[in-house]
Amino acid sequence: MDQPIPSAEYIAKLEKDLAALKKINKVLMERVERSVNDTGGAYSLFERNITLQRSVEARTRELDKINLELHRLIDEANRAQEAAEQANRSKGIFLANMSHELRTPLNAIIGYGEMLLEEAEDLGQPGFIPDLQKIHAAAKHLLALINDILDLSKIEAGKMDLYYETFDVPPMIQDVVATITPLVKKNANALKVHCADELGAMRADLTKVRQTLFNLLSNACKFTEHGTITLEVTRETVDGGGWVTFRVRDSGIGMTPEQMEKLFQEFSQADASTTRKYGGTGLGLAISRKFCRLMGGDITVESALGRGSTFTITLPAVDGRG
Repeated sequence: MDQPIPSAEYIAKLEKDLAALKKINKVLMERVERSVNDTGGAYSLFERNITLQRSVEARTRELDKINLELHRLIDEANRAQEAAEQANRSKGIFLANMSHELRTPLNAIIGYGEMLLEEAEDLGQPGFIPDLQKIHAAAKHLLALINDILDLSKIEAGKMDLYYETFDVPPMIQDVVATITPLVKKNANALKVHCADELGAMRADLTKVRQTLFNLLSNACKFTEHGTITLEVTRETVDGGGWVTFRVRDSGIGMTPEQMEKLFQEFSQADASTTRKYGGTGLGLAISRKFCRLMGGDITVESALGRGSTFTITLPAVDGRG
């Protein structure tokens, strides 16, 4: 039996329902697409978080390795420092003991040398005098070297004592000049001294101030021939505090900037040729600067090759220990 033909009204109703279903389907498809996009974004963010976490974990492992290595190096450095400090203490004890053992026979040699010189002069034996003078000079030089090494070891061990006293500067300068005059004349130099009588007093370790000045002046005499050495002493007020300045200027060989960089290092001189020609151990300037710094001052230098050098000592006019 044939199916009945749908009426126009029924077809219209079906078309309307289809259009409504299409609209619903479109809305659903849009929602599905948004949902898929949202899910994909979240997944991408999750992947990025995982990647970042893995990177952080890798960096953390690297930092842990570096930290372990750093601690190992610090432990090694601490052990090395402890060993060096122990070696330094042992060296100080050894030098103190050895200096005493060496000083005793050297003082005997110096004393007997002086007695023999006097006896040779009294007995009219001039032929012995030059050799006896060489023995006496060599013993004095060796004693000075031992004293320098002992001073350096005391400073490094922090056991160098300062003996402060108040003294007038001009008489101290006169004593230093009287002591240095033979060295000035040895190389046919001239010494000029500028120190006002009214300069006044200062409070410091007199022995170390004298020793520092004598060292600078003896160096000026050594490295200058047929020239002029000038000692200038002034008093200044800086930031309300009194300072005494000692300048030792010479017209000697001078130094290059490279030579000045290592000038105050222990056992160091300007260069090997200087050591061969002029001798010395390179301890004097290092010890002198350490003395000045212990007293709250310092030593500085200005120089030019072939144009001489100027060493400047600045010391507090009063106790500089703070």
